[in-house]
Amino acid sequence: MSLNLNKECLIGMFFLLAAGNPLTAQDHHLQIYAEIEKNRQIELHHPKQLEQLLLMQIANNRLQKGVQGYRIRIFSQSGQSARGKAYAMKDDFLNNFPDQHAYEQYNEPNFQIFVGDFRTKTEALYLLKRIARKYPSAFIVNSSINVN
Repeated sequence: MSLNLNKECLIGMFFLLAAGNPLTAQDHHLQIYAEIEKNRQIELHHPKQLEQLLLMQIANNRLQKGVQGYRIRIFSQSGQSARGKAYAMKDDFLNNFPDQHAYEQYNEPNFQIFVGDFRTKTEALYLLKRIARKYPSAFIVNSSINVN
């Protein structure tokens, strides 16, 4: 059975397979990399179980609603007027930072507003520094994020 894979996937799989033989792993890596550079694709022969595992991982990834990353929480409050304040805060943020996304969330008993979709904490920190004066209680949180 054969399967055409892109360069990054192939190299990642190579490291998994080569881990059992560290003395020749570098030689195999150089041969595979040279073949990829020459043809821009390579045919890989592998056990059917490996293909089944890859397909299961792909299916599992499609079920995920996002990827792990970071957002900034700019508002969290409970009480009778919290919902209205949360929506007002979200609108205010989007008016001031129209290039960003904002999300409302209800985590009983709090209404919360989170902003941004950042893959790295450094990216989130950049926005946090930009908004810190207007939203002094804002802070970075781990979150499932949307990928563009």
